[in-house]
Amino acid sequence: MLQAAHMYYVDNLTQAEIANVLGVSRPTVSRLLTRAREEGVVQITISPWRQRDSALEEAMCRKFHLRGAIIVRSAGSADSATMRQGIGFGAAAHVAKLFQPNDVVGIGRGRTLAELTAAMRPPPLPLNLTIVQLLGDVSAQHDETLAHELTRQLAVNFGGKAYYLSAPALVENATVRDMLMNSAAIRTVTELYRAVRIALVGIGEIEHSPLVLGGLISEAEAHRMAEMGIVGDICGYFFDLDGCFRSTIFDDRTIGITLDELRTREYVIAVAGGSDKVLPLLGVLRSGVVNFVITDHITAAQVLARADSAKQAP
Repeated sequence: MLQAAHMYYVDNLTQAEIANVLGVSRPTVSRLLTRAREEGVVQITISPWRQRDSALEEAMCRKFHLRGAIIVRSAGSADSATMRQGIGFGAAAHVAKLFQPNDVVGIGRGRTLAELTAAMRPPPLPLNLTIVQLLGDVSAQHDETLAHELTRQLAVNFGGKAYYLSAPALVENATVRDMLMNSAAIRTVTELYRAVRIALVGIGEIEHSPLVLGGLISEAEAHRMAEMGIVGDICGYFFDLDGCFRSTIFDDRTIGITLDELRTREYVIAVAGGSDKVLPLLGVLRSGVVNFVITDHITAAQVLARADSAKQAP
């Protein structure tokens, strides 16, 4: 029943094709699908956030030379929390289709990424995924948007094995960083980075970054970086609107995947949405590190409009 339902609703096979694969009759497949709905294995939900904007997806891919884009369209206005939830709900099934058996998946942090992770459901057949935390955390307090929690949740959802990076995202100095990065516990995680095929990452907006909200970067330091032209960060690496990564005092204090390791993954999927993420998304897309984007249609349209306009200070 599970296999038939997955092939019909996820893989889009016809009932005749499913019957051929399973070696049963077409009426048997029909009965299996009916039973799957009746028993709640398949739940059909009508949601305005399920609709994708293919025109914007194509425009984003052309403009930024992306491998793919998922632009979720809403039928009406929504507050920020609803918008983030809608992006996650609308994109979850499509992202899950990218996963392959025995994949190593890296995950960062972020509110929209948290919604995506919460909405993702595994296929009926196990994939034996390895989920790896890509960067240290920003707070000792429990927070559903922390990289540690997202690593745990994705592993639970897919029945995979989780590898946690038990360290802060930023430490006091390079000496402490080197000591931690060379420890056996941290190396167990970081040595998996080269095997990551898909990296799911959030994009921070500089003055409201989790690094600031978590107290790892002061508001004054964030303001100084904004004055330098920095608009956002990806996994703790800061970039400007032109997509250039800028040197900061935090470069040798970051715990997590390196920028070179990140940019060479097969899929680097940026997950973010909302008006405060327009400039950070534009900057990171121009950097070339990201090759797949997930956002809402309003944010995507604003990113494209800004990209096509004359370059000006943010």
